[in-house]
Order: sequence, then C-alpha cells, then structure tokens
Amino acid sequence: MGDPPEIAVVIGAYGRKDYLLRAVRSVLAQGIARDRYEIFVTKDFSDAVIDTELAREGIASHLDADPRIGTWLGRAVRATHAPLLTFLDDDDEFEPGRLARVLEVFHDHPEVGFYRNRVRVIDAEDRPIPIDRWRPLEIDPALDASGPVLRAADDRSELVTFAFRTTRSTFNSSTMALRRSLFDGPTVDLFARTQLPDLTLFLAGALGTSALFFDDRRLTRYRYYGGNVTHRVAWLAEASRCHREGAELAASSGHNELAAWLGEGALHYERMFRAGRVMDQIGARDTRGAVARLSAEYLRFLGRHPSERSIRLDVWAAEAYGLAYCVAPALARRVRTARRPSHLSTTA
Repeated sequence: MGDPPEIAVVIGAYGRKDYLLRAVRSVLAQGIARDRYEIFVTKDFSDAVIDTELAREGIASHLDADPRIGTWLGRAVRATHAPLLTFLDDDDEFEPGRLARVLEVFHDHPEVGFYRNRVRVIDAEDRPIPIDRWRPLEIDPALDASGPVLRAADDRSELVTFAFRTTRSTFNSSTMALRRSLFDGPTVDLFARTQLPDLTLFLAGALGTSALFFDDRRLTRYRYYGGNVTHRVAWLAEASRCHREGAELAASSGHNELAAWLGEGALHYERMFRAGRVMDQIGARDTRGAVARLSAEYLRFLGRHPSERSIRLDVWAAEAYGLAYCVAPALARRVRTARRPSHLSTTA
C-alpha cells in the first residue's frame, strides 16, 4: 500500500449543480500527484451525469439532505482520513497550484494550524471580473504590501483588526485549510449548527493553539453571480445566531476582543433580520396590525441598541415603510417594490 493522502478536499453542494463538475475538475487539475489528496463530494441530489463522472474518477460522494451546512460538511469531514482539510464550494474553483502551496506551507511551518489564501473573482461563464468591480472584502489590499503573514501560536493581539478590518479573512471557506485536530477542537459543536462555515472555520483557527498563516497568493477562483448571492431574510437570523454563539465561545476561551467583535456582528445581523421581516411582511400583504407589531419590535430593538442606530436609509427605511403601510398599504408596497435592492449584502 502507498502512503495515505496528505490532504482531503471536501466539496459541498446543496441545491445547486450547474458548476459542481467544474469545481471537481479544478481539483483534479492540481499539479501534485493524485495519491497525495483525497476528494469527497457531499450533495443533496442525485444526477446521472455528475454521479457517473465522480465514479469514473474514483471520487467518493455522499447524499445528504440535511439543510444545516455545518452538519453535512461535518459528516463529510468524518468520512475522510487525511490530517489536513480544505473545502471547496460547488461554484468555486481552485487554481492549479493551490494544493501544492497549502501542503508547502503546512510542511514548512508545522506550527501552523489554519491557512487562508486570497481569491480571484470570475463570473458565471468563468470570465475574470476586473478588480475595480470587486467588493472590498475580496481584495485584501494590505497583503499586497505585506506579503504572506504568519501569526504565531501565542500571538492573538489585534487579531480582530487584522482579520476583519485590515483583511477580510473570514471570507469564503474555499480559501481555507486547517489541521484535522482544529476541526475537532473547541468549535466542533458550533460547527455542527452553523450556517456560516467560513466564519466557523476561521474561529477554529483563531480559538485554537496553533499559528495562523494568511497567504498573499490568489489561489481560489470565487464565482460571483446571481446564484450565490444570499438574499433570504431567514439567513440573517442564522447569521446573528452564529455570531452570538461564536461570541459566547470566544468569551469562554478568554478571547475578549474577538468576543466583542462577534457580539457586534450578532446585533448587526439581528437588526437586518428585523428590518427584513418588516419589509417581507409588507410584500406579503400581511395585516396592518401584524406589520405594526413588527415595526414596533424593530423600533424597540433600536432603542435598546444605540450602536445600531445611525442616520442611514437601511436603518430607518423599514420603520418608515412599516408606518406608511399602516396608513396607505398599497402605496407602501409600490414604493418598497420600486426601491428593493437586487440582493442583500450579508457579509460583515
């Protein structure tokens, strides 16, 4: 028998199949020997074409209909064997040299437990999107000047500033890799419930006792298109819950700065959720009384949390539309429809 694989690539697909084979082929095109890595695909559907190609390439796959992202990713992880783990969303792709680079970093820096690289952005047809059209969280401009950053195991100072402000190191789980021991660490229960795997994977590294490596190389192709834009209001409630539970875990581990930041994120997403509920119920033509109750709850939330109050349209629009709906429902619905954004930005 040969040596066991060094790294496992877990590819997850839930409710989407259009790009899955492109993701798989990008892993098969890596510039290292195939026996150095294993691939495991978890998905909630059967498809004759996809399943045939996976079988032909000897790729293990599993049908898992659980709607909780962390649950089905966790089961996939437990079905693999390599000591290193990395993840790939069904609509993203790896650059050909990514796995070689990840293995190089972990080999050269055995103290590292968590790795993250940067992204390139492509559209639905695999065409590069010009960098001036990228969002700030995709650019990470500080790394252009610094090069790769190695944060020692005993250095968590100003991690919030670096990971959330200087860079956006919780963005996109397809950029992350970690040692299996971290996956089974203090965040294991949080991961089982999470709908934000990228945040939770980062927390596994941040709350662990290993060094963190932030690469300046762009080794993941992140596909930006209508199908990957989160727009459901219910997701905002999950985002708030995940941030709140992460804050509690960080606080219990003595990471107070990180706990405070996550707590602020929990409030931010809760405000967006409450505002979104008002707008959704207006669109659904709910009763004036129901909309009035939601509007009053939103106003009380703003009263309790001054940090979420500011003179911005996104803060007060829901309240204004809610009050207008109680007076002139038809007009409020028309204005809401005319001003409704094409998607909600849901990344803190």
